[in-house]
Amino acid sequence: MKRVQFLYKSTCTTCRDARTFLRNLGGVELDERDYAKAPFTVDELRAIFKDRDPRDYLNPRSPAYKAMGLAGKSLTRDDAIALMLRDSNLLKRPLVIAGKDIITGFDRDRLASLAK
Repeated sequence: MKRVQFLYKSTCTTCRDARTFLRNLGGVELDERDYAKAPFTVDELRAIFKDRDPRDYLNPRSPAYKAMGLAGKSLTRDDAIALMLRDSNLLKRPLVIAGKDIITGFDRDRLASLAK
């Protein structure tokens, strides 16, 4: 059975749907973390995005993103992580980490590939 990290917000419908999908899929064991209840530390986010650009994981559809006027702004990697720490709604969700891969959102095909 493949073990994956499932990082989510329990108040997010997309997260709940993706979690149910993975639980029903079989062949995948979830290591779950509700980061609304157990917020990330700066070191944890740096580790998650060690080989990736955290700016790619900011959610431009988030009302917080729009309210902060972030569209078109030039942000550093550290800026992106600081924003995620300040407001977890800025992070695309859920984050499903399987080895070196990170899947965001409820992408059925990519999530289903985890069971293979």
